[in-house]
Amino acid sequence: MNGVPRAELIATERLRLEPLSVHHAREMVPVLAGTAIYRHIGGTAPTAQELAARYAGQSVGASPDGREAWLNWIIREQGAAVGFVQATVAVGAPCPTAYVAWVVGEDFQGRGIATEAARALLGWLLPRTGGPVAAYIAPGNLASTGVARKLGLAGSGQLDEDGEELWRSATPAG
Repeated sequence: MNGVPRAELIATERLRLEPLSVHHAREMVPVLAGTAIYRHIGGTAPTAQELAARYAGQSVGASPDGREAWLNWIIREQGAAVGFVQATVAVGAPCPTAYVAWVVGEDFQGRGIATEAARALLGWLLPRTGGPVAAYIAPGNLASTGVARKLGLAGSGQLDEDGEELWRSATPAG
């Protein structure tokens, strides 16, 4: 990957992945308001102000030192925000690992949205990076491990400092 890729609109038959912007904050508050999703990802439901601050930083598209591309999208189904997907990729690395994540609001889970959105993200991302894909998933998060398996990722047994397992592909997944 030679430069910093910028998030672009991605569409599937059912979903639109819209590049993240600060204006999404108010709309995402009810999507992220449930408590069950935080059982696995930690934290609590954010306020509109907290999301606006977070999105202001994320939507810049790169880390302050320019070493990472921060790529974030809001997932839309029939025009309504239902969750988000994101990728963090090292800039300038010859075959960088893309660290991906997905979150779908409680009211929209169980319908394949996370899998469809993550596949669309990888379909857009892999031609731009050429590298392997990885995700950190909390033990016991069966929904996310199911998505990871459908993306061709496998658990490595390696845990990070938060106790999340590294799931990865040796080759690009799709």
